[in-house]
Amino acid sequence: MQEIQGKYAVITGGTKGIGLASAHALAQEGVNIAVIGRNADTLKDAVNALQKHDVEVIGANGDVSNKEDVDRILNEVNDAFDRIDILINNAGIMNPTSFLDSSEEDLRKMMDVNVFGIYHMMHGILPQMKTQKQGDVINISSMSGLKGGPNSSLYSATKFAVIGMTEGVMQEMRPHNIRVSYLTPSAVLTDLIGETGLKKETMTHAEDIADIIVSQLKLNPRTFIKTSQMWATNPVKEDQQ
Repeated sequence: MQEIQGKYAVITGGTKGIGLASAHALAQEGVNIAVIGRNADTLKDAVNALQKHDVEVIGANGDVSNKEDVDRILNEVNDAFDRIDILINNAGIMNPTSFLDSSEEDLRKMMDVNVFGIYHMMHGILPQMKTQKQGDVINISSMSGLKGGPNSSLYSATKFAVIGMTEGVMQEMRPHNIRVSYLTPSAVLTDLIGETGLKKETMTHAEDIADIIVSQLKLNPRTFIKTSQMWATNPVKEDQQ
């Protein structure tokens, strides 16, 4: 295992859920954190909470689906940090609806955030990592990116796209000692998932995903895990004993 103390991480969707849990877990390991979020208030709250750790913390307000926002965000990060060692692409949206009830606008909105957001961030940061000859990128996909289901066809399409893009970029970056991987969590207890009808204590929590992310980043640089699937061990419905 390698030490990750002193490294610099950028986390999109870093103000809540998996992103914020990952920010705290990495900060506890001594990683300096830049969190990106669209909502200025939740971003301020996240930065304030992260400042209890003895690391550098900055917040960047913007929309990763907008390339101009991403360019500005990365300029802010590069002004504050000497380098970027870790990129966690967590920002994502979901709009469960049946295919026939959906609209082209629904698909475009999800593609803009879930796919183009990752594209913009990797396109902006990977050249720096190539110059450094090291780096880690973890893209958050979903079990919906492996298997479609009712009312999730559009969301699944975006998450399948994340996996395909990550697989290709992974192969291109390996010669530069850059590890590019993706995670496919099942239902995780976050605002994104909404009401599931499951007992909260039996679901996977954001902190569980954060633990996996930290473990992967601490692997010896000569090795990486291309992908991981996370399942709740025994999810129980609210009406079950």
